[in-house]
Amino acid sequence: MNPTDVDQAMRDVADAIIRPRFRSLAEGEVSSKSHPDDLVTIADVEAERALTPLLAAIEDIPVVGEEASEHDPSLPDVLGAVAAAWTVDPVDGTWNFAHGKVEYAVMVARVEDGEAQAGWILHPETGDMIHGEVGGEATVTAANGRVRSAGLVGDERVRPLSELRGMAVLRFAPGGISEGLAGLAEDVAELTPPRMCAGWDYWDLLNGDADFLLYFRAKPWDHAPGAAIVRAAGFAARHLDGTDYRPGDPGRPFLVARESEWDLLAEAIRARAGVQF
Repeated sequence: MNPTDVDQAMRDVADAIIRPRFRSLAEGEVSSKSHPDDLVTIADVEAERALTPLLAAIEDIPVVGEEASEHDPSLPDVLGAVAAAWTVDPVDGTWNFAHGKVEYAVMVARVEDGEAQAGWILHPETGDMIHGEVGGEATVTAANGRVRSAGLVGDERVRPLSELRGMAVLRFAPGGISEGLAGLAEDVAELTPPRMCAGWDYWDLLNGDADFLLYFRAKPWDHAPGAAIVRAAGFAARHLDGTDYRPGDPGRPFLVARESEWDLLAEAIRARAGVQF
């Protein structure tokens, strides 16, 4: 499997199907799923339909797509049952895309034995492709083909909580836990809301604009790509009980942070939440 083949397939689909509809969606080409803010557009559906056979041609393994899983909720179960599989989020940040915001992404991961092994995150409107493989390195490839490293930013000292800035998605946390975690803003330098696109949250982490990410809904197509990339860059991505995040085990909260600061943050989160997860 050549990583550049995946890169090219994603760029081709974005250019042919997604970008022509950016800020050009017609009436009837946007609808809601289970929640009014959980949108799906014709670009999501057609992009996944186009990417699925392209990925299967690169490596003939199961493809777990967001839109296909909407119709077959059992599909993600294969991630923990097969030796290898793809995940696809054809348009991550659909709400942003549908409202004309550039913060949307195309995301693909290769999951091996239930673990996120490799990830690709494309920002179609900038042309940046973030890629990483566990045991390898994380890189950013610009639209002009220039490649740069996406490793850890800054030194490796363990900073106090009061210096750390992070993002937390608390809307999916149970009521009592969500209320308790609101107090985390008092412990850290800054606690920001999400960008409504995981593909841009992980970008902020890699660029040093955030020091940690906290999620309470871990759908595999949203987080398998980012988890593989940030691990390649030297970060830890773990559930709050300390076990590694696995795409085949969705629904459990998890924290992404520097290895040296993960325990400090996890302890503060558990204390504010009042549970041990």
